[in-house]
Amino acid sequence: MKETSGPFKLTKIQKVLLILTFLSVVGIILYAIYGQEVPIIKKDGTITVKTTEDGGKIIEVKEVRDMPVEEEFPMDMSDFQVGQVIHQMSHQKIEAEEKWGFLPLTAERVARLKEVVENGDYQNKSRYISILNRWAENDFTQIDKDHNTIWTMQGGTVGRATGILSYEEEKQFIEKYYE
Repeated sequence: MKETSGPFKLTKIQKVLLILTFLSVVGIILYAIYGQEVPIIKKDGTITVKTTEDGGKIIEVKEVRDMPVEEEFPMDMSDFQVGQVIHQMSHQKIEAEEKWGFLPLTAERVARLKEVVENGDYQNKSRYISILNRWAENDFTQIDKDHNTIWTMQGGTVGRATGILSYEEEKQFIEKYYE
């Protein structure tokens, strides 16, 4: 019989599996504690209100950026990435039972994303341009339909938009993310 001496050694695969197991357990515990209310890391920024010509109100988020918008949205974004960004920006203005992911819907982001799509070769280019053109004109009257178009394209099963948030609801939603 062969005896081994010294510490127990793990292979690389065993180490990776051990780390993944640990992270899974931590994730399950956090989900059990917080449920759907995952802690939100607030960003620095300001929320301003613009009045439209017809008397409506538009909320604008001015954020302290970590990187230029050109780095955030490079010219080589994939079709899925473009759709994901539109989807996450729409969450600011839509009613839905669940919303996964949020990216502030800013004029700067809309303009850059429009530039990326116009100069790229995307399967869903016409849909993206149609949505971004409306948003560039501050027309959010069908943003719930815009959300559901992208949501359906990406195989969404939970979180279908059921309407558009009121000004007060939108402001409250944004304030969850900004100090």
